[in-house]
Amino acid sequence: MGFIPQDVGRMSVWKYLAALDGYIAANSTDEDKSLTESEKDELAEWLGI
Repeated sequence: MGFIPQDVGRMSVWKYLAALDGYIAANSTDEDKSLTESEKDELAEWLGI
């Protein structure tokens, strides 16, 4: 998460867990990020396939 040990040592458990939840939310997703069929077609056209 980018904290140095001294920062973690000064945090309460609540603050650390809140930061962890925020880090997880910012760096993960539940949505599908694959290309749609139209995006695949556009890419294939652009590549000349």
